[in-house]
Amino acid sequence: MTSFGAALRQAREGLGLSTQDVALRTKIRGDYLRALEDGNLAALPERTFARSYLTRYARELGLDPQPLLSDFDRALPAPAGSSAATRVTAPVRPARRPGALWAALAVGALLIAGAAAYQFTRGGGSPQTAVTPAAGAAAAGAAGTGSGTAGAATTPQAVQTVRLTVKVTPPGARVYLDNRDLGTAPVLAFPVDARRQAELRVELAGREPLRQAVDVSRSRDLRVTLNPSGKASVLTDAARPATPPRTGTGAKAAGSAAAAPKPTQTPASGVKVTYSGPSWTRVTDAAGRIVFEGTPPAGTVKAFPKGVTIRTGNAAAVSVSVSGGPSAPLGQSGQVVTRTF
Repeated sequence: MTSFGAALRQAREGLGLSTQDVALRTKIRGDYLRALEDGNLAALPERTFARSYLTRYARELGLDPQPLLSDFDRALPAPAGSSAATRVTAPVRPARRPGALWAALAVGALLIAGAAAYQFTRGGGSPQTAVTPAAGAAAAGAAGTGSGTAGAATTPQAVQTVRLTVKVTPPGARVYLDNRDLGTAPVLAFPVDARRQAELRVELAGREPLRQAVDVSRSRDLRVTLNPSGKASVLTDAARPATPPRTGTGAKAAGSAAAAPKPTQTPASGVKVTYSGPSWTRVTDAAGRIVFEGTPPAGTVKAFPKGVTIRTGNAAAVSVSVSGGPSAPLGQSGQVVTRTF
């Protein structure tokens, strides 16, 4: 399935519509709508009509058609040299005879003079130059050659499309980007226009919603943990390791983590934490100081002295062993757990 087809299907299902419902609204045949969703280009009409159907379908679903058209053009590029072929095959007019040419020039001069006089009398004495289509084209060409900067300013810049993946724990949450409904999580490789800042919003009944600014100038693979109401939800980047705590004048929590003493006890006499998958974790000592905070990758093992409190957002991925005893997970997948050891 093509990416534009997946985006169409996901948006349609998110609105609770069938292809027959959309066909009645857009007057597009249902088999063409299904062919667009399946990426079955062979079942579509010629390219111009297919692009028109794709644009109408996207707008009916509330989607921006431009990224989808870009994906369509990559899947079915326009035939090369089609415009040039049209120009070459245009019939060549025979040369006019001298008498007919002079007559045509005289008529043209009279028309131009009449138009100039009309503009002069209409504009209150401010004459405006009447330009024929041919003269206008020549003037535009001269302006383009005389001022390269002005010509470049009128050229529209192509909008870059990036891919956004958002996976949410627990699943089933609704995902929005700048109030655009991307569908129900997980959202996989959704095409969006690249920009430096956008607002990501993730909502699920009974969970604390997440609303955070994100950089989508490049493709992103994000993970969201929606905690129970009253507890802040967490956003992490699956492609980027957790940022180490900053020292100096940074946030209070980061400063506390940097100033906290390193564990002096060995894992055999303390608390050993093993990660079978990525999970946000905060560890505080008996005085409430943050000993560790971050999202370690799978396979990470950490050791802490006894008396620490561990809070994690994905309890099934975090196993704890105390004083060399057996290791056991803190809870179920996606469960937020706080325990003291």
